[in-house]
Amino acid sequence: MGTATRFIHTADWQLGLRAHFIPGEAGAVVRDARLRTVQRIGTLVRDFAADFVVVAGDVFEDHEIKPDTLRKAFDAMGGIAAPVFLLPGNHDPLTPGSLYQSERWKRECPANVRVLDSCAPVAACDGVVLLPCPLFEKHALGDVTDHLSAALGPLDQVRVGVAHGGIKEVLAGFHGEEAPLLNAIPADLAERARLDYLALGDWHGRLQVDERTWYSGTPEATRFKERDPGSVLLVEVEGRGEAPLVTPEEVCSFRWKQLEHTVSTAEDLAHLERVLADYPGKDRTLLELTLKGVLDVELSARLEVEVLARARDRFHFMRTRDEGLHVVVRDEGLEELGRGGWIGKVAKRLREGVVGVPQEESAQALRLLYRLHKEVA
Repeated sequence: MGTATRFIHTADWQLGLRAHFIPGEAGAVVRDARLRTVQRIGTLVRDFAADFVVVAGDVFEDHEIKPDTLRKAFDAMGGIAAPVFLLPGNHDPLTPGSLYQSERWKRECPANVRVLDSCAPVAACDGVVLLPCPLFEKHALGDVTDHLSAALGPLDQVRVGVAHGGIKEVLAGFHGEEAPLLNAIPADLAERARLDYLALGDWHGRLQVDERTWYSGTPEATRFKERDPGSVLLVEVEGRGEAPLVTPEEVCSFRWKQLEHTVSTAEDLAHLERVLADYPGKDRTLLELTLKGVLDVELSARLEVEVLARARDRFHFMRTRDEGLHVVVRDEGLEELGRGGWIGKVAKRLREGVVGVPQEESAQALRLLYRLHKEVA
């Protein structure tokens, strides 16, 4: 029963993502990469002869997307040689005045793109029906899929549910048992509604819930803590009632990675320098480096000037978190600064302490002063 189908499941594109913490050209390139990823999805559609693409929510960062970004998104989606179905999510819900109801959308949206703007079944292709669960508000307190049952839509076709939200039983391990869950989805939805496949969005990492239920994750990461982002899912269903074959396909332009290192000695600095120098694909990597340990001002300055500054020039973007890195001032470091005239006087004052200035800030000032001294020297 039902026709065999092959389609692309993706979600959480968040086109128009601002990424304010990534400055300048690096941030602009990261934002534009999301549009290039949509083009790669079009390539997958062609290569695998996919019947359609379903985007399970958060197509856009919000409804305030700039006109030029929207038009580029239209071009990217319009270039996909298959129908593209968009589900409104919590970032772009179907609220009054939403982007999807705008005059620009009505005038310029490509013919192959359709918004799943109601809970009614939608024919995706011959023998395949979509059962959408669009969000009509940003945060719903109840089950956003409560309309979806075995009685909705034909039972003799391949049934694909599309929803955006969280399954508490699955995500509690990531969010914590007591964390409130908005836009809830029941764990047994695929079985309850007799679905052949349930395409989910909202969780940004690829995650299998059960045989028929998957989060595709975002095809381009939005922050460092996301688990297994960067791909879409190629879904193949041989017919009604058959188990789906799900294959991840990587499409991302950039990798967002986290590293943690302890640095307390010159050997530690040398090791960190080697790790960063040997890191693969630096030009397409965004790195969050967390540093811990205790350094004197000389090693602290070397860390910044000889290790971190050089690495920043090689990675697409590198952010350093050094809350756990403490700088101590030893006498030999002060002796070197003391030969620098006014720099030595300032260093002595900082070492003795300045009324009203926390010790940690004085240590940071000493660290910067020593770096200045070394650069001038």
